[in-house]
Amino acid sequence: MSDVEKKQQVIRINFFKELLKLLETASWSEDLINLAESNMGLDTGYRHIIFPSGTQEIVSSLEGWLDSQMLEKLLELDKPKKIRDQIALALEIRIFGVITKKVAMRFFGYYLVPTNIISGTEVACRSCDIIWKYAGDKSSDFNYYTKRGLLLSVYAAAQVFYFGDNSENHKDTKDFIKNALDNIINIASFKNNIKMPKIEDIPIARLFS
Repeated sequence: MSDVEKKQQVIRINFFKELLKLLETASWSEDLINLAESNMGLDTGYRHIIFPSGTQEIVSSLEGWLDSQMLEKLLELDKPKKIRDQIALALEIRIFGVITKKVAMRFFGYYLVPTNIISGTEVACRSCDIIWKYAGDKSSDFNYYTKRGLLLSVYAAAQVFYFGDNSENHKDTKDFIKNALDNIINIASFKNNIKMPKIEDIPIARLFS
């Protein structure tokens, strides 16, 4: 990485931190991004140099940085032995361990805008992929998509549940995550126990044999 790239990387990270501060009291908007530039002493429009694709790239890149913050926190902790506990811990940190509830709700509101729904799904899928890899998943077949699809449903539901959770230390959300993970593990186990019939055992197939 060149000196210029390193400098821009530092600016990006500081820009993310400034945005997170501002999102405590305001929703995503061009004015909010302009204010972040101003507070950092950057020229107006400088964001187009480091984020040439615009606001969606800023939001997506910030989400990616939050994923990296999640991983840093996970590495500081003892890794649970069970995979479901590893995933539960990662979800807990990603949902309420790297940003406040107010900021999380600003992100959620941003993704509710029709033009941002696809982007929201993409960043959520990316987070789920990172969580599965943290848990040691190396699948590359159909199970790769099944696991991430099921985890995405838990991630989305747990996040919405968290917004209404006023329990101490987010206990209710933690319980929700564990119960939801138990449910998808049961689904996966059920799927694995299903045995597809052999082609010769299907009556109509015999007509073509």
